[in-house]
Amino acid sequence: MVFPLIGAAFSMIASVVASVTPVIAAISSTVSTFCTTVLPKVVPVLIGGLEKLSAFVGVVQAVLQIMEIFRPDDKLQDIGDRAIQAARQDIKPENFDSFEAYMEKIRAFELDPAESSKISETEKFAAGLAVGAQGLDEKFNVREGTMANLWPLVAKNPEYFNSDRLTSLLSSTTDIASLLKYFEGSLAPAATVETEGKIVAAEKAIAPEKTEAVIYTELDAAINHFQKPDAI
Repeated sequence: MVFPLIGAAFSMIASVVASVTPVIAAISSTVSTFCTTVLPKVVPVLIGGLEKLSAFVGVVQAVLQIMEIFRPDDKLQDIGDRAIQAARQDIKPENFDSFEAYMEKIRAFELDPAESSKISETEKFAAGLAVGAQGLDEKFNVREGTMANLWPLVAKNPEYFNSDRLTSLLSSTTDIASLLKYFEGSLAPAATVETEGKIVAAEKAIAPEKTEAVIYTELDAAINHFQKPDAI
């Protein structure tokens, strides 16, 4: 019975991704990587129930606020709603001199409640994730689509990938694609050693009292947890 259930879950995820992608793609010309590589990995938590969603969103919002992409009163869902509706009036990140100028515009954008009711909660959250990741890309001056790779880490394990650990990791590395591949188990051996060293350094920065044995035990557990199939 396991394989049919897994197949049904994958089918459900694929269906949601297919319906959400056009909405998110309309926000900006720079979110194609998010739609193709990140969205399928975060949809399970976006449709996985309130408890999972709340834990995930809590970490994402905290990181974006710590990094000053979001203001303290900015909410992921609301920013996503605004980005979707604003894009329909050609208010898109690429039409502004800076990401902050874009954010100021969508914060001031007057939402249409009737239109908001037509946009699904999944679409709003996904759009907020795409916008937040774009802000991080600009802040860290990295290739578009790089920072969106943070979100699958949080989606899989928000307890391990909490805001303190993620902000510490961002001070240790901006190669978030390699970080994600490390936990997926798809990184080449040499890159694995390099990435692991950065993870351990980040962990020592937030918990200097931990021994390396404890750090590696927790890291192994996080890897095993990450590589388990998603449950919806």
